[in-house]
Amino acid sequence: MDDIDMSSLIQTGTVMAADPGTRRARVKFQGAESPSGWLYVLQHPGAKVKVETADGHAHEAALGEWMPKVNDQVLAVYLPVDGGDGFILGVV
Repeated sequence: MDDIDMSSLIQTGTVMAADPGTRRARVKFQGAESPSGWLYVLQHPGAKVKVETADGHAHEAALGEWMPKVNDQVLAVYLPVDGGDGFILGVV
């Protein structure tokens, strides 16, 4: 099995374009001449958080869908295969 260069699989970059309709974005990585292809933005469906106030009162809240904005710094990961899809994990 060939060694995998992790620096090409996990990268940070700047969002150059975002398409909320398809939940994808393009990212410019340092040293790259042009932005990435369209990368899927990962979601956490059904994630809930418990919010508690100082007086002990608590509420549960569901997290909504998140989409990066142009100029956001994001963390992206690519599948370790030639031409593999990439995904945006979140902002950094």
